[in-house]
Amino acid sequence: MTLSVRQLTTADAAAFRDLRLLGLQESPEAFGSSFEAEKDRTVESFADSIERGHIVGAFADGALVAVAGFYVMAAQKMAHRGVIWGVYVHPEARGQGAGRDVLNAVIDHAGTRVLQVHLTVVTSNGAALRLYEKLGFAIYGTEPRSLRLDGRFLDEHLMVRRFDA
Repeated sequence: MTLSVRQLTTADAAAFRDLRLLGLQESPEAFGSSFEAEKDRTVESFADSIERGHIVGAFADGALVAVAGFYVMAAQKMAHRGVIWGVYVHPEARGQGAGRDVLNAVIDHAGTRVLQVHLTVVTSNGAALRLYEKLGFAIYGTEPRSLRLDGRFLDEHLMVRRFDA
């Protein structure tokens, strides 16, 4: 599989919506949001999200197969921090470097904007945890019962990568 990686534009909004909704259905434990909360969002609202943030996608044969988003914390005292969110790789593209590639692109961008970048990962998601650690993230805490899904609680590791260390 040959991948191309680039920042999404509003022209990618429909593909972004489709992949996000697939992720929310296929891996509900990986997201703070839910399919039910986002299924009625319009393509235009996804285009707005693309315009407001920095979202990177990996494309295989023209199809969007992986995404990762980034934003800078808004509060003045937190503006040295960024957040990576919405990381998802289509099941058919897993294990082929798409997740690593979109994360590296987001990390490269983040390094020009903030001193450190944060993310969270469900403690049971070993593949994502290993990838984040390979990319320089370290666990600095665990939030117990961070998410509740179908009556069960999920803990999340809090992770950080510092650019100035």
